[in-house]
Amino acid sequence: MLDPEALAVFVAVADHGHFQRAADTLGIAQSVASKRLQRLEHALGTRLIERGSRTAVVPTRAGALFLPQARAALETLARTGRIGMALARGEAGPLTVGYVFSAAMAGVLPRLITTLAQALPGIEVMPTLMETPDQLKALADGRIDLAIVRPRPAWPADCQELARHREGLLVAMSAASPLASTAPLHAADLAGQTFLTPQFHEEVGLAQTVTALAKAARLPAPLIRRTADFITAASLAAAGQGVILAPASLARLNLEGLVFRPLADHAGTVDLVTLAGAHVPPQVVAALKRDPGSSPG
Repeated sequence: MLDPEALAVFVAVADHGHFQRAADTLGIAQSVASKRLQRLEHALGTRLIERGSRTAVVPTRAGALFLPQARAALETLARTGRIGMALARGEAGPLTVGYVFSAAMAGVLPRLITTLAQALPGIEVMPTLMETPDQLKALADGRIDLAIVRPRPAWPADCQELARHREGLLVAMSAASPLASTAPLHAADLAGQTFLTPQFHEEVGLAQTVTALAKAARLPAPLIRRTADFITAASLAAAGQGVILAPASLARLNLEGLVFRPLADHAGTVDLVTLAGAHVPPQVVAALKRDPGSSPG
């Protein structure tokens, strides 16, 4: 392997055309510079610098051809060193981010990626679509670094809440439904409707918003049909199989046959929470806490 210090001497001598000026630039004695250059020439088996001129020293033909390679090697080493130090400081490397579908629709995930790209360009954000329960398990196990989830009564130990995004609710329904032409739409108009919720085996999160609506409007206990995700729920709603009490950002889906209507007498909201695992570098945490687009957790 070639000695980087010897490469630096060769490039400096070629640039300055003078051993002493090259040595001064590198902060070493001229004798040290000469020995390093000789060591490089010995390793390559050829002379790189013509010696003996009283005015200047110049590269040999082999030296002139080798000079671009030597410069590139030094630049690569310098860049590698910077990357290594950035990795050590937590300012570079992969960062796995779990997110629920609504985080993309609401702009929370794109804003997080943009914030990190601007503050820490060496970080490679790797988003992974996951439901909230799966994210919390992965965060606790260290399989993901950040999570964008729906609120829960408690978070995994050592997790830190970084930001919270709040948005209003709309009712999503088939464009052919009589509810679509009801204006204004009231909570009581939803009596007897099947509510589609993109959650399995949970009584918290979005399922709670339906229960809260029914309680506030004094409706009978609503029929809830659980689906695997928002796309499935939206497709069923567009087909007239029920309605969704959905985050307002879901209206950006623009799914054929699906319309969104506000409730005139219910001002419910839903949150998205950004969490960081205990192992996340402090630089990442600081950058996301400074993001003006989110409310601090």
